[in-house]
Amino acid sequence: MDKSAFRKFISDKRNKLSEEQVQGASSIISERIKKLPVFNNSRLILSYMPYGNEVNVLPLNKFILEQGKELCIPRVISKTHMDAVKIKNMEENLVEGHFGILEPASSLNPVNAEEIDLVLVPGLAFDLQGNRLGHGKGYYDRFLANCSEKTFTIGVAYDLQVFDNIPHSPHDVKLKALVTESGYYIF
Repeated sequence: MDKSAFRKFISDKRNKLSEEQVQGASSIISERIKKLPVFNNSRLILSYMPYGNEVNVLPLNKFILEQGKELCIPRVISKTHMDAVKIKNMEENLVEGHFGILEPASSLNPVNAEEIDLVLVPGLAFDLQGNRLGHGKGYYDRFLANCSEKTFTIGVAYDLQVFDNIPHSPHDVKLKALVTESGYYIF
């Protein structure tokens, strides 16, 4: 199956999850992340704003801020690139951006990607070699390529999004770990 067909297959599968399934699994995944030493040792964290039936990390984002950590949210800046912007709270400075996803206002300055300690990465599919399949625009691959070698990247997904192998390309950036409702995998 090519990337395009695989994207449709997994997207349809994820979209069939009920609200209860999304919230139940999201809660378990968030609790797993909170207990990770890499999470607790990170000061500057890039998370995301969930779209559709993606793992809901909104409560985790609030927790990051409550812990006195710095939270960044992605912002699309062109058809091919995104940046990361620090936000102080979940109620201010976010506007509807590309694809209807909340993102930081254009008036806010981005952080240097190399300063980020931890990136929580959404996606459509993941495999156990650290590969990730996104929506096909390459935003995360381009962004992660600019992060420091010390930046720890964790895919955030439901078990149903994890496969032994997924289609990938040489320019795809591999993740360092993956968290699902049933486990934590380090690559």
